[in-house]
Amino acid sequence: MSSINGDKARFHRIQKSKVVRRERMRVLRKKLVADASALKPIEV
Repeated sequence: MSSINGDKARFHRIQKSKVVRRERMRVLRKKLVADASALKPIEV
């Protein structure tokens, strides 16, 4: 890490991991909602 660039490399690495984590959570949440709606009994 150079003094000119500062923490740029670490910041972008962390930022990329946050983006990936959010995307995985979005997919997981969508799957859980679909599973929950499939299991939910139809109320009449």
